Amino acid sequence: MKIKEEPLFQAHAVKALAHKGLRVALESPSTYVALFVFYLLTGYLFMAPLFLVGQATIKTLIDFEPIILSFFVPALTMGLMSEELKSGTFETLATFPLEDWDIVLGKYLGFAALYALVIAALLFFAICLAFLVAPPAHLDWGESIGTLLALTFEGLLIGAAGLYTSSFSKNQIVSFITAFLIGFSFVVIGKFSIFLPTGLSGILDFIGLDSHMQTLGKGVLDTRDMLYFASFIFIFLYLTAQKLSHRRIS
Repeated sequence: MKIKEEPLFQAHAVKALAHKGLRVALESPSTYVALFVFYLLTGYLFMAPLFLVGQATIKTLIDFEPIILSFFVPALTMGLMSEELKSGTFETLATFPLEDWDIVLGKYLGFAALYALVIAALLFFAICLAFLVAPPAHLDWGESIGTLLALTFEGLLIGAAGLYTSSFSKNQIVSFITAFLIGFSFVVIGKFSIFLPTGLSGILDFIGLDSHMQTLGKGVLDTRDMLYFASFIFIFLYLTAQKLSHRRIS
């Protein structure tokens, strides 16, 4: 007798939850406060090298933007599950015919859609540079797109961590701080690799975001970098699914 395997997730449920999450985020005033601060700081980091040293590139964002994202992304994710737990709506979700992965992927993809819009708007800076650069000089579009991809992947990784931290606390501030600490650790850990022996420094360099983002910022797509981001995103999403499973049982 052939046993019918249950799917890991239901596509229609994931899509519905993602749409709902994106809509709620776009209707929340706190989202626009976070966006205002983010674009204000990012705009300054973009304009400073342009006018102070005449450097027509957005690659300099990689030097400072990771720290900003370690604050900004947790601000977007801190309520993804915490608000559900605090208001008691998670119990309602748990009574629906939803798998744990339906909730996890739905919440995460809703955040990912919002974050993709945030990063897409940064193309405005690259387009401005393309018009400002005087021939025969030209904007390196490979470097610009690579920089935006680096920021995208960093945000998606920290977002997965933020969803996980949001799943084990009803307090959004606790979720924010924990996600920030995780994201900040990924940002700085690779910078300490130069102080350690070769073998250990290589491990820390790989775990840290810095080396992967620098490679992407050069316009180079390396399968090792893709595997790095995909692996950590999956790990955090898996941990979130396990946490939700334990909550159903308890």
